[in-house]
Amino acid sequence: MSLVQEVYAQTTVNVPTIPGINNLGDVFAIVVNIVLGVGWALVFVMLGLGLVQYIMSKGEAKATDAARQWLTAAAIGGIGLFFLTTLRVILFNLVGLGTNNNIGNNQINIFTP
Repeated sequence: MSLVQEVYAQTTVNVPTIPGINNLGDVFAIVVNIVLGVGWALVFVMLGLGLVQYIMSKGEAKATDAARQWLTAAAIGGIGLFFLTTLRVILFNLVGLGTNNNIGNNQINIFTP
């Protein structure tokens, strides 16, 4: 019999976490939401600039056409982003990102029992 025995130590390590992010799906949802948000912001900026260009064109054909091109590009971008946002909602609900957390569906529960 031996007087020396092996001893195994166990310790816990606290890993810092970001609130609201529990898995890779949450990170993906945040990235998609940021990209769509920036896209919508660009659409509204382009619409605003196109309208200002159209107003400032004073009826000149060349300036009016340039403003119309801006407005057309913004409208096409808005329609595309609308379909991408719809696709995001459908896909997130299919994989469960829109039901279990507050990132996919932007709901906050303030009344916790």
